[in-house]
This record gives sequence, structure tokens and C-alpha cells, in this order.
Amino acid sequence: MSLLKYEWRKLAGMPALWAFAAMCLLFNCVLLYATLWTCRDFNEGSAIAVQLGQRVDADFIAGFAQLPPADTPEKQAEQDKLLDFLRKMDDTLARYDSASVRQEYAEFLSVSPLSASLMDWKIQRAALRAEHLAQTGAAMDFFVGPITGQANGVIYKIFFKALLSEGIMLGILSMLFLLDYERNNRTAAAVCSSRVGRKLWRTKALAGVTAALALYLLLVILSFTAFFALWNWSGVWNASMASQFNTGIFNQSDFNYDSCRPFLPWADFTAGSYLLAIITLGAALAVVFTLLTAIFGVLIGNAYASALAMVIFIIASWAIWYTSYMQGCWAVFTPLSFLPASLWDQTLGWFTDGGIMYFIPWQETVTTALWLILGGGGTALALRRFNRKDVRI
Repeated sequence: MSLLKYEWRKLAGMPALWAFAAMCLLFNCVLLYATLWTCRDFNEGSAIAVQLGQRVDADFIAGFAQLPPADTPEKQAEQDKLLDFLRKMDDTLARYDSASVRQEYAEFLSVSPLSASLMDWKIQRAALRAEHLAQTGAAMDFFVGPITGQANGVIYKIFFKALLSEGIMLGILSMLFLLDYERNNRTAAAVCSSRVGRKLWRTKALAGVTAALALYLLLVILSFTAFFALWNWSGVWNASMASQFNTGIFNQSDFNYDSCRPFLPWADFTAGSYLLAIITLGAALAVVFTLLTAIFGVLIGNAYASALAMVIFIIASWAIWYTSYMQGCWAVFTPLSFLPASLWDQTLGWFTDGGIMYFIPWQETVTTALWLILGGGGTALALRRFNRKDVRI
């Protein structure tokens, strides 16, 4: 335990790490400022939910009709349009046609039988979820009205993805700094001259992982403190993520429900529980990238070369995955969708059916668990090899 504390102290005494963390926090605040226009509409919708309740029923519609007139003609027109929409609302999940969805995917993925088979199995599971959510009336939640889909895009595809990326980079930097510390200070030969000294690298790997978690959580706490200072979530904590407003359906001029894919979570997530699950999975993904960095760092033995190898691995895997998607090469795209880089790219689709991006239920969870095992096992093997090889000064 004392050795672990010494490794943490090395990180704590690294000014560049804290400077980078401060820059990340500042960047997140800039992102929040840049999305104030979405925040204002979100807060207005949240205030309506606080006043009228979350479920759209007769009382909700009557209360909405009695709201004070809007300040401008443009906003009044939007309010009238929304009222008209609320009066026409029905449970879209009760009309979810899984047969047609399965047929569309079967034709789309016909060039890859394995991809088509996996997708068909997933859609069958999604149909069961739609049936369950229809029984709960989740699609009838107001959430925050027309801005719901756009706001969730801002929160999870922009703000949280930036935060996750920063947490991953902090984990990578921490691990590389610790693994290369002895070489940079020319103490590697002395430390590695004994079997006990070689075991220090196990402590370094553990310190790097725990530091990555701590830095990620610190960044999450500070960034979301700033977030909730601006975004009023008082009316949405208990709103279902399966709300039909989360599909962007209100923005369809003809109210064509069939043109919008339902947001089908694999569990009965509310806005609050979904945010907590996203943050938790983000922490696990940050650990995955940190463990992969440990493998490169231990095997290569040079922080700069290890960082370059890590960058190549991440960019190359993402680029091949994205290119296979754009080219419709589903036989390649399907297995590559289980890579950490592709999981990082789809933050808003976590814990949902994910459309064409995911091929099995809970794919983000399965992928993270798989790479935690691979990363942990790979790190253990790399450390075992390190114990037997000559040290390069």
C-alpha cells in the first residue's frame, strides 16, 4: 500500500497533468456556454413538467391550454403547435411494427448473413421491450417537449462525449507517466535489478488505473456541477427515456411517426438513472483505454512510442469501423462494432437498441466487459513478460 501511495504522489506532483485537467474543465464550461440556446428551451420545458406533471393526459393538456400566452408571436405559434400535437398524441410504442423493421434490416444486411441474423435477433428482443414500455405508457411522457431529442443530443453526443474523451486522455497520460517514470529518472536499472523491484510495475499499473478513475470522477463531478447550475433538471429526473419526444418526432411537419426510430432502452431508464448509467459505463471505458495503454507501455518501454502506438490503434480501429459502415461492408463492420473506439463514438446509443450500430442487446455493456477482461489479462501477461526481459536504459 505504501508503494501505491508513492506512485500516486508522483502523479500528484505532475503540474502538466493538473494543467491539462484544468483545461478540460474550462473547455467543458465553454461547451455549456455555447449550448445556452438549447438550455433555455430545455429549462422552459422542465418548468412545464414541474407544474403540470410528466405524463401527458387530459389534466396535462387542460393545464397546458391555460398556460400564460408566450412573449412573442413566434413563441406563441410554437406553443399553439405543441398544444395541437398534445391533443393528437397516442402511444407510439403500441404501434411499433417489428415485422416491417425486421424486413427492412434483413434486406439492408442481406450481403452479410451473420450481421442479418444478429440484427434480426436483436430486433425481436427490442419488440419485447417496446411491448413492455407500451404497457407502462412510457411514450406518453412529456420529458421537456419538442427540444427533448435535440437536448439529449447536446448532452450525450457533445458534452458527455467531450468529458469521456478527456477522462480517457487523462487515464492514458497518467499510465504512461508512471510506467516511464523510472526510465526518465535513470533509476530503472537499479529498481529492476531485483525481483521485488520488478514487481513495482504491477503497482504502477494499479496506480494508473485507480488514478484514471479518480481523475475521471473528479472531472465528472466538477463538469456536471457547472452543468446543473445552468440546466434545470427538476422536471425530468423521473421522465422516461422512451418518451416519444426523444425521437425528434415533433419536428416532423406531417407528424409521421414511422419516419422516426423509437428510443428503446433495454431497461426502464428515467432521465436520472440513464445519466447515472452513462457516467458509470464511461468510467469503465476510461479504465479499458488505460489498461490498453498499460499493455503498450509495458511492452514497448517508452512513453512516446507507447503513446504513438495507442493513437494508431485508436484512430485505425475507428477509421476502419467507420469506413466499413459508410461502404456498407457489414461483414467487417459487425465485429469492429465491438471495439472500444466504436463504442466511444456512440455515446447516445448506449443502453438502447442502437439501430444499425449495434447487433446484440446491451452491446455497449458486453463490449466494455469483454475489453475489461482482455485489458486486464493483457496487462497481466505484459507484466509477466516484463519480469523476464532485460531492461533498456
